[in-house]
Amino acid sequence: MRTQLEKRMSAAAFAAGFAALMLTLAGCGGTDDAGGVSGASPAGSAAPSEATLNLYLNRSESVDAFKKLKEVYEAAYPNITLNIETSQGGEFNTNLKTKFAAGAGPDIFTNSGFTDLDTWVDKMEDLSGSEWESAVLDRSLDGITKDGKVYGYPLSMEGYGFMYNKDDFAKAGISEAPKTMTELKDAVAKLEAAGFKAFVPDYGNFYVPGVFETNNAVAKQSDPNQFLSDLKSGAKKITEDPLFSDMLDLVQLQTDHASKNPMSIDYTGMITDFAAGKGAITLGCSCSQPLLDQTQPSFEVGVFGTPLNDDADLNDRVFVQVSSYLAINKDSKVKEEAKRFIDWLYSSDAGREWYVKDFRYLPVLKGLETDAASLGSIGAGIKAYMDQGKYLAYEYPKYPEGLTTEWGNTLIKMVAGKLDKQQTLAELQAVWEKMSK
Repeated sequence: MRTQLEKRMSAAAFAAGFAALMLTLAGCGGTDDAGGVSGASPAGSAAPSEATLNLYLNRSESVDAFKKLKEVYEAAYPNITLNIETSQGGEFNTNLKTKFAAGAGPDIFTNSGFTDLDTWVDKMEDLSGSEWESAVLDRSLDGITKDGKVYGYPLSMEGYGFMYNKDDFAKAGISEAPKTMTELKDAVAKLEAAGFKAFVPDYGNFYVPGVFETNNAVAKQSDPNQFLSDLKSGAKKITEDPLFSDMLDLVQLQTDHASKNPMSIDYTGMITDFAAGKGAITLGCSCSQPLLDQTQPSFEVGVFGTPLNDDADLNDRVFVQVSSYLAINKDSKVKEEAKRFIDWLYSSDAGREWYVKDFRYLPVLKGLETDAASLGSIGAGIKAYMDQGKYLAYEYPKYPEGLTTEWGNTLIKMVAGKLDKQQTLAELQAVWEKMSK
């Protein structure tokens, strides 16, 4: 029988081979004369007719990388124009619905998988049988597979946890990153005694609290899938769950020791304020690296888990998952060009180089060469946890549609002082009951 830890780990098992693959040669299968991976025929197929591909992507932090992608792809295919639009969070979902309702659905769009796949599957092209299926990490297609059919290409794998200013920690006499809530509180006290603000929390929008904070409580359940099922059946309640209670304590700790009013901080402000030294700790993911680099090049940060209590084994872990897939609109008039674009992205040297040097997410492709310099300090910190098998999964894509927005808004009410802890737990439960019907 599997242990409780094994159950928690199984949801993220697709990345178990990641560390061994990180430093293998990108061209382990050899390259052909066209610059693609040997045997990857799609990228070298007949040139397409003139076309415009409209992409709508839930990755606004990577705007500069997508500008580079447009430049590189249009140089390879001068008769193709890439129109790339980005947004984030709830805005992305709202806008995507509006586009489809108006008959202007994009040719390619991102999907988070799981519940998001259920929502959009009727608009998505079946991509089963694509050559890249065997080229991606094991289990990386779990979230985008339904009834045995694959509906998306895994674009980004990311990890998140707390990131911290190494210099501030050293000056405050903190020699090791916290692994428990008690150690985190001790670190906060030392930072403030040394004249540093502790946290830069983003509670100006539902996204960080509704996604990352709540995922912390769900992913650390002994069996997250069973927990969500038990919530739905009524066998368990948030009001009685110790990890949700602990999660609220962590939110309150960040609120009480924030660099400024946390409801005035949005995602961009969270990263830029952290990079400017206005706080020593913030939630961050590997996707934050481009913005961090723009704000403070060569800024070295460390990464540690997001402790809820004093169980060091449970809390000394980060979270890792495929966070977005590229889906193709099944009604697009340029489906073949869209498929060719995805094939190029995975098979060509230029596409792979863009992924490593510009996009800078954790690689989803087997045998894709990368290093700490390419990943950046956040990605390298996440990788260090992955090398040790110390990671859990993103569970929020399994939430009912709209739940992250509602849960995030509930947590913001607590941060604003409009709800106490017990009232917050009660509202989280009530929101779950409403959204999970």
